[in-house]
Amino acid sequence: MSDEKKARILIVDDDPELVFRIRQVLEDEYEVLATCDWAELNSMVFRQGVDLVLMDVNLPVLKGDKLVQILRSVTTSGPKRPKILYFSAEDEATMQGLVTRTGADGYLSKSLRAPELLIGISSALRK
Repeated sequence: MSDEKKARILIVDDDPELVFRIRQVLEDEYEVLATCDWAELNSMVFRQGVDLVLMDVNLPVLKGDKLVQILRSVTTSGPKRPKILYFSAEDEATMQGLVTRTGADGYLSKSLRAPELLIGISSALRK
């Protein structure tokens, strides 16, 4: 991707160690941002723009599903609409229910290995 602009991925998670590890996996292919603060999330999505949001479900203040509902209520369509994937250790049935209920674009398990995570993100960005 030397001449191409890298896609911008935003990790929303309150675990700094996990964010560090995911950043290491993604940073060769993507521009990676991270936060668990609503004000920063708001600025990154609506002002700076991101292509994909990896959203943890169990955040300390506003839960991930509420954040996704807020993001989707404001960015429902168009070229600036970021893809949103839940990124969680929750079971598949719970995650599919959240995707359906909140309008997220899918989910990835936190137990995925690096190659699987890269494939999942690449696939979501192409859709």
